[in-house]
Amino acid sequence: MKLAAILLLTVLGLGAVLWGVDLTVVRQSLSAFDLRSFVVAWICYWLTQCFRCWRLQALLARPVPFWRAMSITSLGFLAINVIPFRVGELVRPTLLTDEGVPFGEGMAAIFMERLADILMLLAFLLSIGWAVDLPAGGIVVQGTDIVQAGQRLFGVSVAVGAGVLVLLTVLGERGLKYTDRLPAATVIRRFVEGVRAFVLRPLRMLQVMALTAAIWVVTLLAVWATLAALPGLPTNPGAVVFVWTLTLTGLAAVPTPGFFGGFEALCVAALAVLGADGDRSRTFAVLLHLGQFAFTVTLGSIYLVKEGMTLTDLREKARRTG
Repeated sequence: MKLAAILLLTVLGLGAVLWGVDLTVVRQSLSAFDLRSFVVAWICYWLTQCFRCWRLQALLARPVPFWRAMSITSLGFLAINVIPFRVGELVRPTLLTDEGVPFGEGMAAIFMERLADILMLLAFLLSIGWAVDLPAGGIVVQGTDIVQAGQRLFGVSVAVGAGVLVLLTVLGERGLKYTDRLPAATVIRRFVEGVRAFVLRPLRMLQVMALTAAIWVVTLLAVWATLAALPGLPTNPGAVVFVWTLTLTGLAAVPTPGFFGGFEALCVAALAVLGADGDRSRTFAVLLHLGQFAFTVTLGSIYLVKEGMTLTDLREKARRTG
C-alpha cells in the first residue's frame, strides 16, 4: 500500500514537471521513441547492479555469496529510492549482519563505495570542460553555478575522505583506545578495522576502482541509449558524459525534496547548453528517470517478495540499527 502511495506521488511529481510543455512535441517524440532502447537500458542497469555486487564483495573482508549480495544490493537501492530522509542507506549494512558481517564493517564498505563514486564523479566533472563548451556565466540552477559548486563539494569530499583513510590507517589501535568507552565503541572499532583492512590491500583498491569505472561506463551507455531513442537530441560521447555528470552533480549541489523534479530540471539544463529543444529534453529526462526508477523498484520488489519482507520491515531494521 505504501509503495502504491509512493508511486502515486511520483506520478504527481512528474505531472508538475511536464506542466505547460508543448504536448504536440511530446507526442511526436514518443511516437518516434524506439522502445528497444528501454531493453538496452535495462540490460545496462542489470549489468550495473552486477558490478555493484562484485564491488561490494571486494570491499568486504568476509565472503558473501554473489546472489545474496544481489539481494542485499537490490533491497538497499530500493530503500534509498523510496524511504525518506536517506534512512535507506542503513539497509545494506543492516542486512549484511545476517551474513556475519558486523554493522561497522558493513558501514566501512559503504563508506569506501561512496568515496570511490565521488572520486569518479569528480574526475568526470573536472573533464567536462573538454567535452563541451561551457557558457561564460556558468550553468546556474536555482541561483547556484552547478559546475563550480560541484567541483568544490566533491573536491572537499574527496580530500576529507582521503584524510579519514590516512588517519585511520596510521592511528589504528592507538586511536581506537580513545573511543572504547563510547556507546557505539564496537561499531566504531569494526568500521576502523574494515577501512584499514581494505586500505592495506592495494590490489583490492585497484579492483574496486576498476569496478567503479565499469559501473559508470555501463550507466553512460544506458543514458546514451535513451538519448538515441529520441530524434533531435545529441548522442556524441561528450554530450552523454556532460548530461549525466551535470545531473548527478546538481542533485548533490542543489538538494531538492526528492529526486523527481530536480533530476528532470538538471537534465533539461544540461541539454539546453547543448542546444536541444526544451520539450524534447523534458521528455528524455522523464523517460530516463522513470526507466531507472522502474528498474530499481521492480528488482527491489522481486527480492522483497523473495525475502518475505515489506518496506516497513526494511525501514524498521534500518532505524533500529541506526
